[in-house]
Amino acid sequence: MKITFEILGCLLLLLSLTSLTMYLIQRRREKNAQANGLVLYATLVSSTPVRGFSKLNMRKITLRVQEPDSSPREVSIRSRVDPNQKFVPGAMLPVAIDPKDPKRVYPASPESAKRAIVTGSRQQRRIMQAELRSPGRRSGQRPPSGYQPPVSKLR
Repeated sequence: MKITFEILGCLLLLLSLTSLTMYLIQRRREKNAQANGLVLYATLVSSTPVRGFSKLNMRKITLRVQEPDSSPREVSIRSRVDPNQKFVPGAMLPVAIDPKDPKRVYPASPESAKRAIVTGSRQQRRIMQAELRSPGRRSGQRPPSGYQPPVSKLR
């Protein structure tokens, strides 16, 4: 009986150390991608909730990423989001691409989003560059964004 508890304790310790190590490695990769990776705007294709045990507010977000001088590709990321956040297909979201493994894509932090590269069609680049120069101004056609203004209570 005592040996069983020792074996179970060792297995539990091994499992917790393995998951902690994987978490720290993933966090280091993401920080490296945020600091040194390519940051660009990706087009939102779809967003679906992830179901499962303790997957509250988790969504699978499918994005179309077009790196400079390459064809567009679709990637999917899983991220925790605010349940009231609206995702509109066609919205442009900043993402960071891992320099060591371009298959890894992370949502860009506010610091790394400042150095985002605008890619896509000529019209998309012009719209995004105009928006980056003067945010909030109506500069021609604007791509749809995920922002939804609050409903006004004044009538």
